[in-house]
Amino acid sequence: MARILVIDDSQFQRKILTSILEKKGHEVHTAVDGREGYEKVRRERPDLVICDLLMPGIDGYSFLKDMQNEGFQILVLVLTSDIQETTRKICMDLGACDVIHKPAKEENLLPAVERALSHRDRA
Repeated sequence: MARILVIDDSQFQRKILTSILEKKGHEVHTAVDGREGYEKVRRERPDLVICDLLMPGIDGYSFLKDMQNEGFQILVLVLTSDIQETTRKICMDLGACDVIHKPAKEENLLPAVERALSHRDRA
């Protein structure tokens, strides 16, 4: 199983995601914004990051830019309520491995996580 960092300013979202992922045996860590998430990435080196886009402080776009600028090779799955194709393209251009939409449900989250982790296993 994988070590997954969930970055979302919503305590409710963090709780839902943690519950779904832990049921599958993943080790889940959480952060309340991009700044805390960035610090945890540097310290804990998760296998996968699930990141919201709109957060106070360092948002998901800035988090992706920081990961790209620092050369981190950590998979980032973006979870957002923004369904615009341009948002998806921006996230993918910034290095996200996938973009899925809120609300997070087990049936769409787990396949996206498995797809992302399969990239890690091939590397």
